[in-house]
Amino acid sequence: MDHSTESNIFLLNLPIAELPLTESFKLRSKLMGFFTLNDILIADQKALHINNDYSERWYFEFIDFLQRKELIYLLG
Repeated sequence: MDHSTESNIFLLNLPIAELPLTESFKLRSKLMGFFTLNDILIADQKALHINNDYSERWYFEFIDFLQRKELIYLLG
């Protein structure tokens, strides 16, 4: 793990409401009961799509954020 990746780990436990994500992402996350990115990471990824408040746009924004912050490896 390089320094930039290590320095971004703290983002996982910040409130989603404080992160630079869209208001739509923040609202949908709250509706699904996710308050940190770590909440999403520890959720059953295969079951996410059956949640009534799930959308592919929401999930792609999540993936994009992880990629930009070099944290995508956490989904593996």
